[in-house]
Amino acid sequence: MAVKKELKQLGLHFSIVGLGEVDVMESLSLEQREQLNSNLIKVGLELIDNNKTILVEKIKITINETVQNIDKNLKINFSHYLSEKLNHDYTYLANLFSQVQGTTIEQFFINHKIEKAKELLTYAELSIAEISLQLNYSSPAHLSTQFKKVVGVSPSQFLKLKENRRKPIDDILKLQDESLLPNLDKTTSVDKISIFIVDDDVIFLKFLELQFIQVDGFVVKTFSTGELCMEHLIDSPDIIVLDYHLNSTVKKAMTGLETLIKIKALNTSFPIIMLSAQDNVEIAIECLHNKAVDYVVKNETSFLNLQKNITTILSYIKIKKQLNWFNNRL
Repeated sequence: MAVKKELKQLGLHFSIVGLGEVDVMESLSLEQREQLNSNLIKVGLELIDNNKTILVEKIKITINETVQNIDKNLKINFSHYLSEKLNHDYTYLANLFSQVQGTTIEQFFINHKIEKAKELLTYAELSIAEISLQLNYSSPAHLSTQFKKVVGVSPSQFLKLKENRRKPIDDILKLQDESLLPNLDKTTSVDKISIFIVDDDVIFLKFLELQFIQVDGFVVKTFSTGELCMEHLIDSPDIIVLDYHLNSTVKKAMTGLETLIKIKALNTSFPIIMLSAQDNVEIAIECLHNKAVDYVVKNETSFLNLQKNITTILSYIKIKKQLNWFNNRL
């Protein structure tokens, strides 16, 4: 609709060829092209003039259409199908895609299939075996292995995570006044704030754990890798404190940033505070861009800074919940 509106405003005659593709009858002047692109950028779109970039977009569109319309009785050699459809040698397409996207066609295809699997799991109408059959996996075990590699948790853990209801924030915040943390020692076991701390620095991890345990309002669980943290997300922590690196001990482990991205892909509601020994603005911005709520530098004041951040986070969640309550009744 946005594209149609902009084309009509320029007095152009056109037809929609396919997703992201328009056939314009007139020859656009340089001024018209710049005006069209400028207007499209305002609505989050842009013109693609580079032939290689256009071809990469066509690959992505074909993958998306294939996954969305996949049928359990349809067996295809996707590389051959893609080559035939786009009229290019598959090796050329694969090299071009990797160069432009920074990932392979195969991995992009897998990621889309897993997103489809997540969608079908959320609907809860098909079993894992039926989903694996529909998405052309050789077995449910094959789907589960690929799912865990991409998402970070198994399909069954993903279902539990989606079904598990987070405790009401009002129960967490049954405190005497607006000053949250000073009153945490007055909370009951039901009211306590569940916090996950993830760090591969054993000494610093123990230091933080002891600091939080001294405040009775916290229930603390610690993990040395992001993978272990994700396996326990079904426990629905109220706050996650996550180290930026995480793979200095276990070399093949996910980094903290990769863990942040995967957790947010599963459930955006988890408030995550990133920790790092680096007082680096670019790293902080990268973490915040990936939906961390804050970035704390590791030093002797880390615990105090975390306390302040947690107070702010819980206050914000409570205010947001109250606003939503009022909005639903307007």
